[in-house]
Amino acid sequence: MKIKTLMSLAAAAALVVPSAGFTAHGAAGLYTIGDVNGDGTVDATDASAVLAAYASISSGHESPLYSYQESAADLNGDSLVDAIDASLILSYYACVSAGDEEAILTDFLEQHGFKQKMTDEDDNGVQGTSAPSATESETQQPLDFSGLEYTHPRIDSDYSEWFWIGDSRTVGLSYSVAIDYLGEIGVGIALLNRNHDSICQIRNKTVIFNLGVNDLHNSRAYLNWYNSLPDEFLDNNTVIVMSVNPCSGSSQGLNSGIESLNATLRDGLDSRITFLDSYTYLNMHGFATTDGLHYTSGTYVDIYNFVYDSIYGA
Repeated sequence: MKIKTLMSLAAAAALVVPSAGFTAHGAAGLYTIGDVNGDGTVDATDASAVLAAYASISSGHESPLYSYQESAADLNGDSLVDAIDASLILSYYACVSAGDEEAILTDFLEQHGFKQKMTDEDDNGVQGTSAPSATESETQQPLDFSGLEYTHPRIDSDYSEWFWIGDSRTVGLSYSVAIDYLGEIGVGIALLNRNHDSICQIRNKTVIFNLGVNDLHNSRAYLNWYNSLPDEFLDNNTVIVMSVNPCSGSSQGLNSGIESLNATLRDGLDSRITFLDSYTYLNMHGFATTDGLHYTSGTYVDIYNFVYDSIYGA
């Protein structure tokens, strides 16, 4: 296994991140997109605040954020404060911490398919125009994976026959382990729907699905999607569905929803699909996160090794 060397988010947390958002107007006053706690930087602390709010709302409680903080937290402009927004904040922070200190948050968001709401200068400082929803943005910028079956690994890999499909946790894994993958920040089942035909063209691979934390309420939709994969795909690949892995700290409230989704997949998947319970493995052996949702480099390597041991035998 070849490991990539990259500054971990834990180490990057010691760096000062320049404020790269822009000022807009919220119901309770001025705010800067991404700077939820108003300290002048967009960093992991802001992501943690978003996750804490999401966990509170998901468990039936009120959001701990003020209205202007919710406006700052809504990076993708869908009027929700959830794990997608936290993933975007953390991914931007990782980008800046890894050396791209000139990165502009709004440019970063647009590169990932989210056009943020802008201040309307012609409206004398009133609330800016609303952004399209994440679904609309993703529809406008479909990915081209017509040659997916013949895609070479991003970097040298000992297991080039493996192909990962997932969200920001898969992107995070790629920072530590040389994997070949299709992954996007802040996505859920929409990624599978948009790339269905290209995914179904894959042959002679170990295909590892590793997503779900961004839309835990879609457990039945995930199950139906996996079970509707064509026979040609299931019979000509080793197909693995990873459990959604646990959260900690301010995001720990998500674990009940994660366990419910995992149970739905574990009990309902087609017999040709292997369900890997990395959730239980991590809880038994321990894990570390950078923000409650995303893992440290060491834990990402542990997850990769768990998959290896599950496939080839410990």
